[in-house]
Formats: sequence, structure tokens, C-alpha cells
Amino acid sequence: MPVILTLISSGFKASANPAAVFIPHMEDIQKNLPVGLAMRLPDRIPLSEPSDIQEDKLVVRFFPSSNPQSFTVSLFTCDRSPYPCLLGSFMVDRSTSVSAQRELQRHQDLGDYLTLDQNIKGYLLEGPQQNPYSAFSTFMWQQNGMIYSLSFPAIEQQNMLNMAVSMAQQRPFYRRGN
Repeated sequence: MPVILTLISSGFKASANPAAVFIPHMEDIQKNLPVGLAMRLPDRIPLSEPSDIQEDKLVVRFFPSSNPQSFTVSLFTCDRSPYPCLLGSFMVDRSTSVSAQRELQRHQDLGDYLTLDQNIKGYLLEGPQQNPYSAFSTFMWQQNGMIYSLSFPAIEQQNMLNMAVSMAQQRPFYRRGN
């Protein structure tokens, strides 16, 4: 049975600017965002202390997909390494995507929920409680015809939820240029 999570969002204000780590990549992100998708990114990347991860050292990569139409922006702690260095990902799918609807339904059925902004409910699946076990937790919600999701290490769960609130309050951006 889902549990209601509470999150005090008084520290969050609607913003039009994504976190500084994304700014140098925004032109490329917008050029590669599939037509018709509305992406949202958080206004900051909070991480638990103590952390040796510096936001300005994070590597930003994006992955457009045409079938099904989706877009992922991922943060890595390294450029290349024999060890995993994925920090987290931000994804958007159309709300008409069958696979995204199925995954959102799984989150609704199994996850805990919290209200992000006004009438927007999001759903959390904690990685360590999933079968099979995952070191990453995921959070999903539907907003303005899009399904958004985040995936971050379970130890960053509260920070991931704070980023989701920020994303829900951000103005979306769309494809720019050709």
C-alpha cells in the first residue's frame, strides 16, 4: 500500500533557469530534444554530505530516442572509467507512450506518492525495495501531457525528491533550431 510522503517545498520558487551544470549544454540539448517533447530540468543538483562530487565537474550527456519518442539527460562523475560513474538521469516521454504509461502505472501501484505542485502527484520506487534489488531509486509523474522521471542512487532519495519538485515548478523548454 502506498505511503504519502511529505516534502516541504517552501524553499522552492518557480524558475526559468536550469542548474548551472546544464547551462553550457542547453543549446545542444534543445537542438536534440525530439519535436513535441517538453523537457524540464532542476534548478540545482543537491547532493548529500559529505560528497566529493563537484557540480561543475559533472559530465552531461543526453540521449534522444525516436521510437518511442523520449529524451534523457544524464549526469556522470567521470568521462570514462572501468567503474560505473552514472550519478543520475532526467527523462521525458509523451504521456501517450505505452511503455512510459506502463512504468508510471507500476510506480503508482508499488510506490509511495507525494504532491509536487498543486495537483501533480509523483510516485517513488525505492531501489533497495525493488525486486530485483537496485542501487537506484526512481521517481515519476505526469504533467502537461508528458511523463517525467528521475533516477538517482537510493542514498540521494531526498535530494532526488527536491529536484523533482524543482522540475515540476520549472517552465518546460522545447526543441530549438534544426
